[in-house]
Amino acid sequence: MMHWRPMRADDLPRVMAIAAHLHPGYPERLEIFADKLAFYADGCRVLVEDDDTIAGYAFAHVWSLGRPPLLDAPLGALPGPVDCLHLHDVALMPQAQGAGRVDVYLDHLQALALADSIDRLSLIAIAGKDSYWRGKGFQDFRPCDGELQRRLDSYGSGNLYLCRRLTKLKESDTQAV
Repeated sequence: MMHWRPMRADDLPRVMAIAAHLHPGYPERLEIFADKLAFYADGCRVLVEDDDTIAGYAFAHVWSLGRPPLLDAPLGALPGPVDCLHLHDVALMPQAQGAGRVDVYLDHLQALALADSIDRLSLIAIAGKDSYWRGKGFQDFRPCDGELQRRLDSYGSGNLYLCRRLTKLKESDTQAV
């Protein structure tokens, strides 16, 4: 059975291999992934099988809405206030896809965000993947100004910046039945 666990630094070589296999058009260096892990470890997870074989990974971190990080660049200083949790990447090997695994990770991100009084998730939907993310409640972010477009362009053409507003659960929603 597969489950998400916190990412560790020694997971990064396998994470890099999965990224190279699944996202060859979006290469990032090992030090960039290490930077994201160091910046916000709570948002970094690996999907593992019972024997701890890594079958997927996900990176997310606190950030500033409308100013996504550039591809293959260190995060550096926040470009503005912390007002979103940015999903940088989620990648699952074919045998790990489905079964609601991305939804489980999104639930984790929502809990992190709400605990920090953040009410939005953001991401860059690579070309052709926006319908998948729209199905998970993400919508176009407006306005798309010049700075946002410059950041999107670092990922190539045809990509979209999407966000999803979060709602805090009512106490009754968390009660055991």
